[in-house]
Amino acid sequence: MSTVEETIEIAVPVRTAYDQWTQFECFPRFMTTVKRVEQVRPAVTLWVVGLGPLRREFATEIVDQ
Repeated sequence: MSTVEETIEIAVPVRTAYDQWTQFECFPRFMTTVKRVEQVRPAVTLWVVGLGPLRREFATEIVDQ
């Protein structure tokens, strides 16, 4: 299996980039396999992802920020 790694530079303060990246509910707008993300507590999100007829639901917990 091959690995693809890419890097981009964004001309904004780190805090601004981090705040944008942690707006999980916005992910379905630009990640086609992410169908829904719901933040149920400050550190817990529920995800629905899918490709074609397949769907998976799972919860994630942020343990370090």
